[in-house]
Amino acid sequence: MARTSPEQQAWDVTLSAEKKAAFTEFLCTELTNAISQRSVPIPEVRYWWTLYEQGRTRQQNPNAWQDAADLTSYLGTEKVDALRARILRTIMVDPIWTVEGWGLSAKKAPFVEDFHQWAAESEGLQAFLARVIHASLIETRGVLEVFEDTTERVTRKEIMAKLKVPTDGSPGFVLNAEGMEPELEQDESGNFIEVEDDMTPAAKTVIDEVTRVRKGPGYRVLSYEHFHVLPAHAREKADIWGYAKYFTRRIDQLEESIRAGVYGKDTLSEINRSPEVNSAQSPSGEPIPVVAQEGPTAEKELYEVQILHNLDGKGLRWYVCTVHLPSRTLLRLKHDDVNKGRYILFVPFPRTDRSHEGYSFLGHKLITTVEEHTAWRNMLADRAAMVINAPIKRLSNALWDPDLQPMGPKAVIDVRDMNEIMPMDVPDLTGPAMEREREIITAAERVAGINDIAAGMTPQTNRTLGETNLVAEQSFVRMDEVIKNLLEAMEDLGQVRQAIWLRALEESRGMDAPAALFEGLDERGGDPSKDQESKVTPDMLTGTFRFKPRGSTENADISRQRGDYIQFLQSLPMLMKIWPAMMQQIGMNPEAAKSALEQALRLFRIPDKQAWLKQPEMPPPMMGMPPGMPGAPPGLPPGLPPQIAAMLTGGGGPPMGA
Repeated sequence: MARTSPEQQAWDVTLSAEKKAAFTEFLCTELTNAISQRSVPIPEVRYWWTLYEQGRTRQQNPNAWQDAADLTSYLGTEKVDALRARILRTIMVDPIWTVEGWGLSAKKAPFVEDFHQWAAESEGLQAFLARVIHASLIETRGVLEVFEDTTERVTRKEIMAKLKVPTDGSPGFVLNAEGMEPELEQDESGNFIEVEDDMTPAAKTVIDEVTRVRKGPGYRVLSYEHFHVLPAHAREKADIWGYAKYFTRRIDQLEESIRAGVYGKDTLSEINRSPEVNSAQSPSGEPIPVVAQEGPTAEKELYEVQILHNLDGKGLRWYVCTVHLPSRTLLRLKHDDVNKGRYILFVPFPRTDRSHEGYSFLGHKLITTVEEHTAWRNMLADRAAMVINAPIKRLSNALWDPDLQPMGPKAVIDVRDMNEIMPMDVPDLTGPAMEREREIITAAERVAGINDIAAGMTPQTNRTLGETNLVAEQSFVRMDEVIKNLLEAMEDLGQVRQAIWLRALEESRGMDAPAALFEGLDERGGDPSKDQESKVTPDMLTGTFRFKPRGSTENADISRQRGDYIQFLQSLPMLMKIWPAMMQQIGMNPEAAKSALEQALRLFRIPDKQAWLKQPEMPPPMMGMPPGMPGAPPGLPPGLPPQIAAMLTGGGGPPMGA
């Protein structure tokens, strides 16, 4: 097969110059509208991050005197961390998704469930979920980008390369003109042909091979500032037809991507006419230095857009394109083969007018209590500083000069009169002022729904055990709604991961997996890997599945789960007395026993589950075994003593006559 040119790799859709220009103009116009029509200004979002980081908020206040207190409230940090920890504990359970299959796919569901649990642990999914959930609580949403990880590295490899022979059939090998050494044969792509048999003439050589070091899904967490939904005025999820991600690339990276066929070869000249990136900022607005914007180190601002459009007249489908907004240049346009939205939106507090955005937990719900608490903390700290270091009244034209005779321990101050220097009488902190600060903390608990007990701290007020349990239960009810909103995004994440893993397995023709992944599947409905020798193939994941998140605020408490399970076991004797026939049938079912054992191993955190669930190998039938035991030969009546059974089977004792 002939190699595809870079221009053909960058463009899946052939458009005329007029249609390409019109599509680029349409895309750039929608991006400009989305940037200018944000629901929350970027400086406001950066201010929310400053409040979470407890950054300085009084530095620009001209009314604050020197050494004035600059204490930002800790309420935002406390409530955000407590809610994020509860959400993660609820979502990151074992397994993360309960997989349900339809039709013929039902028997594959247990393996698909175990595979995605193992894959999520190997991918480090929890770290990305922690970051995106953290961003969703501070910003108006959290965005998790799921992409096919195609990380490649150049590795050195030693192979046996095939020698080049003359085309005219003469004996010997083709020698090069420089060193008079045999030449190595190459394929159409310019790579040496590796020889595996001993009959083909070959020579040992060292090559640099580009290999993919990672496969499967990869993740990025996108901030509110660097992500846009198209169109900007979309109210419902069905109205959204595009997602745009902002990123930067150096000139040398763009040149390498053009040579690899990622972008069009005639796009770099248009981009070079636009200005470069001159500055960068952290989420809270702190400046970040950038490298010199000269030559190959100059960075360009780009947008990657996933768009649902009809470009070829065959119907709506997903495309991926890259656009440079300042120069209005389209760098590439490709089909999105996964055909699913790769941007998962986490919105814990949804709005009624925008389905893709919500209310910020810190910036909308806690903002007034945080700012009020900040003001009272600074006022109390300033007043305490004045009480401890009270100002000094000095009589005009007094003899004492503080620069010549500074005040301090063991200092001697010369005065002409005792009234020349007098301390100023500053009233002490009042009780109502300190009570006001406690009222603000209580108000923050009401707004956030997280009290001291739910946050893992000792409460400041004494409550009875019944009151404590009641408050904790109602707190679970409020958090359950937040978690249910996030579980919808987890369902979408499971579907996207399934599609990407299928493509990865098809390209690599399967992958090796640990043997523990295939244990305990028979008693759960089927094992599709019996004939695969611990190798995962695309057929094992092919089917119609639903990824249902398991987590909720009730089953996230492991102690409560253990108590419920023990109560269930204690109720079995009572059920056996009421329905003896049914319970006897269940008790004789080995799959029910294995399922109960697996649940107990999970709840009590037994690490080595395979040693308990693995099916033991049955020994061959032995002569002389009593009937009823595994391996005993058939045909003997039950209830015979072991000695008689052994004599009848010839397994012991003297031989019997006729």
